Amino acid sequence: MAPKRKRASPATSYQVFLNFRGPDTRQGLTDVLYHALVDAGIRVFRDNEEIRKGEYIGDEILRAIEDSRIFVPIFSRTYASSKWCLIELAKMVESKEKSSGSKRILPIFYDVSVNDVKLKTELYTEALSIHREKFSPNTVQQWEKALREAGKIKGWELKDKGHAEFAKEFVRKVSVELKVKKKYVTGSLVERIDEQDALISLLDLKSSHDVRLVWIHGMGGIGKTTLAKAVFNRLCDHFDGCCFLLDVRETTKRKGIEHLQRQLLQDLGVKSADITDENDGIWMISKKLQSRKVLVVLDDVYDLEQIGKLAGEVGWFGEGSRIIITSRNKKAPVFEGGRVEILEAEPMKFEESLLLFSRHAFGKENPPEDFCDLSEEVVRITGGLPLALEIVGSQLRTSYEHRDRVHWNHLIGTLQKIPAKKVQDRLKISYDALDWEAKKIFLDIACFFINEEKTKAIYMWQSCGFEPYLAVKELVDASLIKLADEKFSMHDQLRDLGRKIVHDERSKNPGRPCSRIWMQEDALKVLKEEEGKKYVEMLSLPYNEHSEDCALTKQELKSFKNLRFLSLYGSNFSGDLEHVLPKLIWLSWHGFPHIFQGTNLYLKNLVVLELSGSLISETWKGWCQIGMCKELKVLDLRSCHRLTKTPDLSVCTKLERLILRDCMNLVEIDHSVGTLKCLKYLNASGCPYLRDIPEEICSLDGVEEIVMVAKGNFQDILKLPDSIGRLSRLKHLSVSLGRGTPPNSLGYLKSLAKLDLSWSKMAELPKSIGGLVKLEYLSLHFCRGITELPDSIRYLKSLAVLDISMSGITRLPSTVEYLQELKVINMRGSVIQSIPRSIRKLKKLEKLDIQYCYRLRNIPSEIEGLPSLLTVSCSAPEIDSVASLVDKDEGWPTTEDGSDWLIGNEMKWEHMISNRKSARQSRMRKQKYLDDLMAMASELRVENGRLAEFLGVIVHLYDAMEVENMVLRARAAEFSDRLRVLNDDDYIGGLSDVY
Repeated sequence: MAPKRKRASPATSYQVFLNFRGPDTRQGLTDVLYHALVDAGIRVFRDNEEIRKGEYIGDEILRAIEDSRIFVPIFSRTYASSKWCLIELAKMVESKEKSSGSKRILPIFYDVSVNDVKLKTELYTEALSIHREKFSPNTVQQWEKALREAGKIKGWELKDKGHAEFAKEFVRKVSVELKVKKKYVTGSLVERIDEQDALISLLDLKSSHDVRLVWIHGMGGIGKTTLAKAVFNRLCDHFDGCCFLLDVRETTKRKGIEHLQRQLLQDLGVKSADITDENDGIWMISKKLQSRKVLVVLDDVYDLEQIGKLAGEVGWFGEGSRIIITSRNKKAPVFEGGRVEILEAEPMKFEESLLLFSRHAFGKENPPEDFCDLSEEVVRITGGLPLALEIVGSQLRTSYEHRDRVHWNHLIGTLQKIPAKKVQDRLKISYDALDWEAKKIFLDIACFFINEEKTKAIYMWQSCGFEPYLAVKELVDASLIKLADEKFSMHDQLRDLGRKIVHDERSKNPGRPCSRIWMQEDALKVLKEEEGKKYVEMLSLPYNEHSEDCALTKQELKSFKNLRFLSLYGSNFSGDLEHVLPKLIWLSWHGFPHIFQGTNLYLKNLVVLELSGSLISETWKGWCQIGMCKELKVLDLRSCHRLTKTPDLSVCTKLERLILRDCMNLVEIDHSVGTLKCLKYLNASGCPYLRDIPEEICSLDGVEEIVMVAKGNFQDILKLPDSIGRLSRLKHLSVSLGRGTPPNSLGYLKSLAKLDLSWSKMAELPKSIGGLVKLEYLSLHFCRGITELPDSIRYLKSLAVLDISMSGITRLPSTVEYLQELKVINMRGSVIQSIPRSIRKLKKLEKLDIQYCYRLRNIPSEIEGLPSLLTVSCSAPEIDSVASLVDKDEGWPTTEDGSDWLIGNEMKWEHMISNRKSARQSRMRKQKYLDDLMAMASELRVENGRLAEFLGVIVHLYDAMEVENMVLRARAAEFSDRLRVLNDDDYIGGLSDVY
């Protein structure tokens, strides 16, 4: 009876088959090689463990050979004496020949030579002679042929090599051959090499002694997984073991975290059968991988607890290990003892998007000429989202094959309203995970607040009883929105998802309007209907050609019992409006006429009032109604060009933000502003006729920000009150001051972090400026009257940014060396002539901008001692002076043996020196002439800037006149109608007299 061996589980699929003579190598090389391959995540067949007792060798080993892709015969001295070794070898050679190149034999010559295997010596030929006595000639001939074929293959001769050293080299070779770690990426993939290189740079494989985690975050469908796969495939051969856990979020829900723990350990070559719960998994991962350099990718992680159970600490992994995690959540985990790098996945560029779409829609690199316009429209709609491009492209492919542009146009029209369902389903995962408040705020932003400042919306949500700061952070962390310059932004596909969710409310409740209405036709419809208005929370009536004729009455508004936001453009109120809009929190009313036609409109819960771009004045009749709400916290009157003085605001005792920006004719801020004890923010930028900050403002110790920057340099500007120093909480002051010196009390603003004096005409800064101990940002942009900075700036210990661009400052004081927190110096376009040598002491300096500083003669060589992170921005003339930093003194040239080259060449040398001097003098004359030209160009550029600013003001005035003319035309039409009615009445009266 044939010997019995163990066999593998039917579910096992092997990659490498080890063929060896047990007594020769089982406890030595074979054992070392087996464990090294398994530790690398490779599934290896070794007959002493893989065959169950009670089974014949036959089918089980043959099946293992068929499954495997790499065969490793280990030829030793008694190898040929084993019929099992020869049977397996013959089958391996046969399987390789049938595989069309997909299988390989990697022979190892343990303690024999290649000639022994080729049967050129007696070692194996004697063993085969013995086999001929027991087996048929055909069988032995097959074995001889198999040995000779194996002997022809280039393999490894061990001889004096150590087993461990060889095993490491061999495992790397097998890994490359198998490519088992590579992850599939679609054939239509657009390789975004820049993004891949950015990720590889953050992984920093050269830093081999640390363990590093890179957190890739971004919205769903943006390509995080594809990026991780591409980099995984590029780098996996650099690690001892690799594991890519795909879709952690869903796998955890369906199979539990223990399943992922087992997969992680198995892929990294560790037996994981003993894991019974997540705590076992944590223990095994933390103990079994400590000496291994591994690459692990956790894809689509949502809950940070999942990370703690799969890759919780640095100490779990060996030196040089790298962990990549993709997530929709912006908030990165704490990785105890290791370094965490963060990478935000960005949408594809237009060219990349068009390429990806073309591959899916047309099967080629570029769209056909007759479909080019439609393709570009699809790319714009999808907003560079790879998932959407792939799905929509595939949907349109059939229509392209039939050249059906009509269907394309129809689908594009649908996409503009509703995102593709598969895209929507993927994006909705993040939305569904939000809590109730965050969902409502997400829908508000999607429908109304994209590209809008967050501040006003925050006030509204707070009045609704929400916790908006927490909810907004949750949305940002979930990659559903972004905040840039304090404004909300959102990917178009997410915007469309939010609006689709709101639209679907109607299908759930037929006959009921949506809770948020932003389209004009829907708004007009709901205004006319009586039913369902109580369900509307937010309503916008955009501008159209009939807006001026639209007047909202009590009949149309009375049923909006829960409306909290109303946005109108050019419309008006009319008639008695008592008790309407009881829960309105935010009224945004743009471009309305100066005659207020409504009465009794008292909005007791109004918190935000926007009246921008309207023709109101301080005598406007509406002030006594909607403008005098006791709960009002935000009043926005920007671009109200008829306003010459602010109204009496003493009733608005809770007002926190007053915005008067670009009120072109505003001359005075009413003294009632001194009663606004809650005021935090005042913005009166772009008000050219406003001369003073009211003294009363300085009594408001709650003020944190004042912004009153001129938009041009064409007339005298503001004067700071002497008591400005009383504003103990003022953090941000941006003002354009007139001639003279600012008051010394400016230096008493102990909380001031940002001081922007751009476009000021003052001749100097007060010495007291050194008292601004918390100042981080100082701008003197376009302050042409200031020629130097006071030495007292040395006391600005917190200053990080100094902007003297386009100013009249000719030099920096040497005391600049004391500004040890300084990171940025912007001198662009200034008349700076020299930079002090003490600048070398600014160890945190990151950016020095000297573009267009044409009077700057040289840069001190000490700048070379600054940190390597320093970026110097300069234009052509300055580049020469930067290059001069590395110029060396002209010494005497010498020959190779060190003797003076001057010997025998005195005349030639003197002639050369003379030529150099002449050339240098010529260059200096040309440089001086060029400098003069550049200085003139700079002055002309400055003057051009002034003219451009002045032109901008004129355009503002022109726009205001156009709006006013529009209103006058409307009034003229109204008077004409009334006159016609009066004439008709007179005519009828005349007829009655006749009769």
